[in-house]
Amino acid sequence: MPDVIQLPSDRNALTARLKAVLDGDFAQSRDDARAFISRPGMAPVPPDTPKEEYREKTLGWIRDMIAAGFTALPYDPAYGGGGERQKYMNIVEIIAHQDMSLAVKQGVQFGLFGMSIESLGTEKHHAKYLPDVMSGKLLGGFAMTEMAGGSDVQGISTEAVYDHASRSFVLTTPNEGARKAYIGNAAVHGEMMVVFAQLKMSPTSESMGVHAFMVPIRDKAGKTMPGVTIEDCGHKVGLNGIDNGYLSFDKVKVPHEAMLDRFAQIDDAGEYQSEIKKKSQRFFKMIGTLVTGRIFVSMVSLSGAKNALAASITHAESRKVFGETLLDKQATQTRILPHLAKAYAMHFMTRHMMSEFQNGNEYLETMAAAIKATSSDAAIDVVDEARKLAGGAGYMSQERYGALRNDMDVFRTFEGDNTVLRLLVAKNQLARLSQKFTASTGLQKVAKGAAMQVKRLMAKFNSESGKTDREHFLDPAFQNSLFAARERTMMYMLSNKITKIAKAESPAVAANKCQNDMIAYADAYAERLMMQKFIKAVKAQQDPEVKAILKDVCDLYAVTTMRENGLWYLENGLMKPQTATALRRLERELTEKIRPHAQMLADAFGIPPVMLSCAPSMVPPVKPSGPAPVA
Repeated sequence: MPDVIQLPSDRNALTARLKAVLDGDFAQSRDDARAFISRPGMAPVPPDTPKEEYREKTLGWIRDMIAAGFTALPYDPAYGGGGERQKYMNIVEIIAHQDMSLAVKQGVQFGLFGMSIESLGTEKHHAKYLPDVMSGKLLGGFAMTEMAGGSDVQGISTEAVYDHASRSFVLTTPNEGARKAYIGNAAVHGEMMVVFAQLKMSPTSESMGVHAFMVPIRDKAGKTMPGVTIEDCGHKVGLNGIDNGYLSFDKVKVPHEAMLDRFAQIDDAGEYQSEIKKKSQRFFKMIGTLVTGRIFVSMVSLSGAKNALAASITHAESRKVFGETLLDKQATQTRILPHLAKAYAMHFMTRHMMSEFQNGNEYLETMAAAIKATSSDAAIDVVDEARKLAGGAGYMSQERYGALRNDMDVFRTFEGDNTVLRLLVAKNQLARLSQKFTASTGLQKVAKGAAMQVKRLMAKFNSESGKTDREHFLDPAFQNSLFAARERTMMYMLSNKITKIAKAESPAVAANKCQNDMIAYADAYAERLMMQKFIKAVKAQQDPEVKAILKDVCDLYAVTTMRENGLWYLENGLMKPQTATALRRLERELTEKIRPHAQMLADAFGIPPVMLSCAPSMVPPVKPSGPAPVA
């Protein structure tokens, strides 16, 4: 076992260099956000704060973000924005360390509401609404989810019927199940909503598919608009700083210009026009423009996981147990350090997604769905382990583990239920694979190609599957290859299985019978992406000490993930029993090697210490935030 790298006498200097790597090109913006959340009045909210007070406090923080100049950053400069969406997302990631309600409420206002106007609307909408959205003069929300709709957004029931005589749309909630549900900014603060509804060209015509409409729900005095019914969702498990509500519409009329018409228009003759002919294609094109929401959830989930890790590692470093610190215990290292390694892997993956959003990567929707599911599930696992590691102290409300768990739990079901997102990942990847084999016989050709690929991969890796030396597992090329082999083999086997069942029964039966395989594949896809980006990040480092530490953390992520997937590798001939045993031994060696650097690795997240607890003694007095924007 190589010696642990010798740290310089000034550990703070190395921590700062590691932090600089994590902050990347947005270090100054992230530091500005850290200073912002460290101000008096922004300490975490005590858990017994009444929801009404919490909601107003969160709105005050939104005003503070506006005053700081943050909220204009992601928008088009033509309308007063900064044109710097990546910078804004980095700022929000830091703000999430302070309060998840604030992170999500700003996401509702400046992400879901504002970005849907920018992404789905045209110039007339941008000029009319965006300046007021970014300044907080117009507060709004995103009314898509329905009580009975679940994840079937294409099947929502709210109707928008076009009346050409008055050049208007009439929005109606046809039944209780069609009520818009859990809508942020609806219960108290919102004035207007982007409402998703089935567009009909007459009351009896077939739907043209789901479209988005700008619908006022309150006037400037805060009075509910005619025909609109607003109900408060009340107290929730978490995120009680957000005023979620239910919305329903009784023949609510909005003008022709209210339809966000980037992908479809109604011309002067009253005819429906769209370059995208199929309803389903129009829908997925529309939803695809909102992919930043899933990147946002990945980043905010990561922020919560980092909070829990930083608090847990600090506790374990200071807690004495029979003459040693808690972190000196092998069981503690095994419980927490693999989660730390996964957080680092997730960090570099989310940087990649932000970059690819700017580059217009056509596969970003699939990537974002997979990583959102992985990160939000992982965040809850981290908080749960950190809470248990803190013992009785972790069960106290003044620690943030309970609040983090409750606030982030919903991340696993909003912006797409994680199970549904994993199925989407597999579906998209299967479609991508099938495009390579569509020249003649379609599915038969896919099956043939799949079988050939499986045999090729098995032959390649079986020759190496018995190796147990540590250099073999710590070789980046092998790590990349093994993760890729698992993903691709699962994809080819899944394709072959679906094809056989579809041929024997039906495509619908095949899709249902293969859902578990699809979900498992999506996780393998996410793991492969994270492994690749982590290896790439380590390779890019020029600082030898930072590179050495990151290499150890990357190796721990690789080895832990291989070990967790050991049964699959054994079943599919890519490993032998002695290999799995060697992985467990190597995982223990790596956690021991990383243990002296654990506090530094956590400190490099740059989380202000006050954000790791909401103890009353740490909460400074709240200062007024100034007048509220009109809502």
